[in-house]
Parts: sequence; structure tokens; C-alpha cells
Amino acid sequence: MRTNEPGFRLGIIGTGIVGALHVQAARALPGVTVAAVCDIRADAARAMAQQAGAAAYTRHEDMLAREPLDGVIITAPHALHAQMTLAAAEAGVHVLVEKPMATSVADCTAMIEACDTAGVLLAVGHVVRFGAGARRTEAVLRSGELGPVRAIAHRRTSHYAKGSRPDWFFDPVMAGGGIVMNVGTHGLDRIQWLAGSAAETVHAHTWSRGGLEIETDAVGLVDLTNGVKASFHLTSAPVPYTDETVVLCEQGSVRWSAPEGIWVSRGGAETPLAPPDEEPADAFTAQLADFTEACRTGRPPVVDGRYGRSVVATVLAVYESELSGRPESVTGGPHPLPGGLLRNSA
Repeated sequence: MRTNEPGFRLGIIGTGIVGALHVQAARALPGVTVAAVCDIRADAARAMAQQAGAAAYTRHEDMLAREPLDGVIITAPHALHAQMTLAAAEAGVHVLVEKPMATSVADCTAMIEACDTAGVLLAVGHVVRFGAGARRTEAVLRSGELGPVRAIAHRRTSHYAKGSRPDWFFDPVMAGGGIVMNVGTHGLDRIQWLAGSAAETVHAHTWSRGGLEIETDAVGLVDLTNGVKASFHLTSAPVPYTDETVVLCEQGSVRWSAPEGIWVSRGGAETPLAPPDEEPADAFTAQLADFTEACRTGRPPVVDGRYGRSVVATVLAVYESELSGRPESVTGGPHPLPGGLLRNSA
């Protein structure tokens, strides 16, 4: 770990689309350098390393042993997040791990404990939190002008047919689940974050299209500890793209839509507040800036491991509810709300 030295040397594990966005983010931040890239596919590692001016590795253990890194970003398949985080912690390297944090609460806890013991920072990449739309929505709710949050409804579409993404996403062990674990984590994060409260119980139903082993669609209801009620609807149906969260407050509402922008309603009239985010890559840059600053200063990141664990615990409660056919409690240990969350009185 070299955070007391000039510059921040970064390693990236995984060379997919998300890994490329992290490389782009690093280029936009003065003093941040991608020093090493790792992927089990040697050609992919070499290609990204050449673009970044970095060293290429096919084993993360070798990268951590040979490179004097300050931080590492883990964008590997979900089930590998825990073992890679533990290896980074043992090497004394700060960690930014992509969401979902892991595929079990036990793995999340092991990651938190390993990083705490090693004295390194653990951040979880819920990148939607760092976009302009997220900040504008949060600002409106935090202002109190609409009164306390009462209910939240989230809807999201996503392609989930074979060939739409790498094959490991359709492996229930490697991915940890389907559309809920991968895409639904964004919505379940929004629900907890904008409600200013942890999820308490979930009543959900999931199903699969195309004979896949993972779920491709889900609906559910979430009760939060502060009394806010929420719903989510995730679908792989070939319908127009939707990524929308509606927050219902005592004196009005906010509708945050990725393709349409942000709208605020008061007294029955809806008015536009902000257009759609133009550059999704900007959120990755803001997230990496938060991570590197937290590493340098010792302050907590915007999204820490304990909060990341709460999102995974909520996803697993969705799966438990599907199996039992009844509401299930969200378990997984205490998960204090991170800084920046709204806290609404009932």
C-alpha cells in the first residue's frame, strides 16, 4: 500500500465493459494511474494493458505480489469477488469491488473483516449513486420541500437472453443469481438509499424465460425499517427500455427516469427538473474520485462494505421469498446506513 506517496497506482481485475469504464475514469483523474491489468484471458489482459500503459497479468495473485499498488478494482464474476478481496487485503491493498459485493452474506462478512484486520478500505461499486441524476434526486428529497418519503416504486428492463452478456452471467453459481442479483441490486440500492432506511422484509416472486437456470424476471414488495413501503419490477421482456424510480412523498413526488430525466410533482402538476444523464462514464469517474480520496484521507467511502452486504442480503431474501411463497426477513448482520443517505421521519 503506497497511499502516502505521490500518485495513486491502481490495478484492475477484469477486462470487460465495466473494466474499460474504470480505465477511462482513471484517465480523467490527475494523479491516478492504472499500473496493472489482470484477466485470465491473456489476450484480453494484454489488449487493455496496452491501452492503459500498464503491466498485464493472468493471475491476480501475481499482480498483487509483484506490483506496488495502492488500490485494486475487482470486476470479475460475482462469485470470485470474495477470494480476490481477501487476497488484496492480505497484500495491504485498498479494494473497490463491483456490485453485487458477493454472492452470500457470509462472503460479504469475510471481506469486511479481512479489510478491517488489514487496515485497508473496502468500497462497493454501486455506481448509479454517483450520477448527476442521483445527486439531483437526492438533493430534492433532502431539501424536505416534498415532505417525508412514504413509498417508492422501481421498474427496470434488461436483456437477459443467451448471448446478451458473457456466459458466466447465466451460471447460477458464478453469478449468484440472475436479473435480481445483477440488475436488481441497482434498484434495491435506490430503494434503501432514497428511503433512508434498511430493508426489513421482502415478499417476492421470480421466474425464468428461455429455459435458463437463473431468473430473468421478478416482482416484489419491500418493507423498510422506517415504515416506508417499496415495490420493484424487473423484466427481460422485449419492451421499450425502462429504468425508473418514483419516490412518493407527503407533499409531492419525484420521478427519476434514466431515459427521460427527473420530474417533480407538487399539487398535481409535474415539472421537469433535469434531463437524462448524458455521460454515464462520468459516474465512474466520480466513484473512482471518491474511492481514491477515501483511501488517501481515511474517511469512509460513499458506499462501504457493510452497506454493500445489506444489498446482497436483500437480494437473497428475494430468493428465499420465492422459495417459501411468503415474506422473508432480510438478515445478514448490522449494516449501518452510509453517509449521504436520507433519514426520514415516519
